[in-house]
Amino acid sequence: MRRYLIPALVIVVLLSLIGVVVYFTVAQPKGTSTTIYTVRSGTITASVRATGRVESSRSQQLSFRSQEVIRKIYVKPGDIVPIGTLLAELDTTNLERSLARAEGDRDIARFNLSAAQERANNSPSPTPNSTPEPQSYSGGYAAARQAELADLQVATARQALESARLYAPFDGTVLTVNAQEGESVSGALIQFSDLKALQIRADIDELDVPNVEIGQPVMISLDAFPGKAFEGRVSNIAPISTQRQGSSSYSSIISFNQKPDIKIRIGMASTVTITSLSKNDVLLVPSRSLESIGLQKYVNLIKPDGSTEKVAVEIGVTNGTETEIVKGISAGDKISVSVQKVGG
Repeated sequence: MRRYLIPALVIVVLLSLIGVVVYFTVAQPKGTSTTIYTVRSGTITASVRATGRVESSRSQQLSFRSQEVIRKIYVKPGDIVPIGTLLAELDTTNLERSLARAEGDRDIARFNLSAAQERANNSPSPTPNSTPEPQSYSGGYAAARQAELADLQVATARQALESARLYAPFDGTVLTVNAQEGESVSGALIQFSDLKALQIRADIDELDVPNVEIGQPVMISLDAFPGKAFEGRVSNIAPISTQRQGSSSYSSIISFNQKPDIKIRIGMASTVTITSLSKNDVLLVPSRSLESIGLQKYVNLIKPDGSTEKVAVEIGVTNGTETEIVKGISAGDKISVSVQKVGG
């Protein structure tokens, strides 16, 4: 009997060793190891990154209403001027002539209206046997209408003459001047901005924009000033997307919380990091510790005796690296986490 017992024990031991080898070579993913993680309570945050450029929140393209020759330009790019400063003016010779013609036409129309009214007043009163001539009424109406149109033409000509001068709409800086004296320009002549009112215009990817809301905090960094960061917030998100190189993004405005203490210039490249999620005092585990069976999530809980048990958990928010645990385990519990070996 003893003669058969020893070989049997050897076989059992060999089978056990084979089982261990199979477990670690098959059950464990190749190139991974297991570490122990203690469930903790903390803060989970998630962020969205985007690139953008500095611009002014108060900026206008200033242009003349008439395509006349520019008589004088009083400023150059870089000039800082107060509100109401005369920036440029047109040659008003043609505009003054147009106003004079309009005023002459108005005077004639008013004379005709007065004459029509006088004829109407001198026409005989209607009697049972007679009625006024129809042309008396129609002539008076036409004269009145012509007088109204003449007044409108005078107002238009006067407005064109008054708009032959460009003034600074607010305290600001001349950025560009797009023509010279003696030329005529149909578009904007001067780009004018308040360089004290700066903001960032950033393009947020369409995959990230659902997580971004107005009012969320932002950290702003500028390529021109490495190592410096500025606090801001999301103040606007475009309702429609912009297509660039086959991808969609949403133009968004990031406002500075405080005026920067360095000389930031319009057009500087920036990177913004938007805090899209922040929850305090929640249970956290590494996202890689979670396993899925169907729709249910599990963690491998380490029991006091060192063995592991697969425990169902309910998860909350995640930032990809960490995940909130709503129910299933407690702070201080230990779980096993698979870790990818470097170079494995």
